[in-house]
Amino acid sequence: MGGTREQRRLLEITETAKAVVSQLDLDKVLTVILKKAMEITKTRAGSIALFTAKTGIMRIHAHKGFSKGFISNYEWKVQRGGLTDRILKSRAVTVINDSTNKAFFTDAVAVKEGIKSLVCVPLVYSTDIVGILYLDDFTSRKFPAEDLQTLEIMASFAAIAIHNARTHTSLRHQANTDSLTGLFNRRSFENVLDREFHRAERHGREFSLALVDVNDFKKFNDTFGHQAGDRALSALGEAVRKAVRSTDFAARYGGDEIAIILPETKLARAYQLFTKRIKQEIEEGFTRITQGDFSLTVTIGIAAYPRDGRNARDLILSADRALMNAKKMKYTTSIGCSRPVAVA
Repeated sequence: MGGTREQRRLLEITETAKAVVSQLDLDKVLTVILKKAMEITKTRAGSIALFTAKTGIMRIHAHKGFSKGFISNYEWKVQRGGLTDRILKSRAVTVINDSTNKAFFTDAVAVKEGIKSLVCVPLVYSTDIVGILYLDDFTSRKFPAEDLQTLEIMASFAAIAIHNARTHTSLRHQANTDSLTGLFNRRSFENVLDREFHRAERHGREFSLALVDVNDFKKFNDTFGHQAGDRALSALGEAVRKAVRSTDFAARYGGDEIAIILPETKLARAYQLFTKRIKQEIEEGFTRITQGDFSLTVTIGIAAYPRDGRNARDLILSADRALMNAKKMKYTTSIGCSRPVAVA
């Protein structure tokens, strides 16, 4: 009978390994691992948090069985001496049978959620911790030793699968990203713009396109050298990423020009976003790296679908004309709209 149970466990592990090791979609990998681990331990909730060693941040990427309030705390900084820190350092499975043991378990958020017992399994690839698998229950209980052994075996191939999926995602991101600004490249922009046209046409929605051009960038390059120019473009990319909304798409269109797609955003709203916030944040990003030696500013041209263009070529031309109109008005920090508007 024991042999049969052991065979079933081995079969479960083998099937899970087959399902995830060759899978390159990180979300699917994590979903399969979490589901199988919860089945093995018969727990009612669980999560997988991935660890970024460079920042010391843990971030939940898969979860099940928790309240929305609990999951809203999906990211946290590892605190020295805390439970997460101890798990990372020990690299061993940590079991809490009764969370009322306050000397060991002091997570107020987890206590409020009603978590009474949990298993924490570090996911280690080579010498690196890639994350932690958490299995939680809402009653105090003990976990059979054979279940913990199974989890340790699962954790080994889970870490490999996570590493492979992350590597694949990173390589794919590099293929779509401009290395200097960290924004998407022109090919990605053209693909996304094409999809945005199809989506807008299908649902009868509007969207806007902005072209951002750095004023006097050639003069800056000639004065301070190409390395300084590269730093300025890097600062431009960082500032744009911080300034745009999560739903917007920003790409390096060419040279010192950035293209930003603003989905479901009318021209007036796009104009407001750039005049009140985005333009200012970009220029403040320049100030941090030029330290007042050279005042780098930007000019922005904005166009909107469908009023300024019903295809990609026409919309880009409209935004480019808006940009040129703004420059002709000789407002060094101006914003142009396709039927043109400018502000000092």
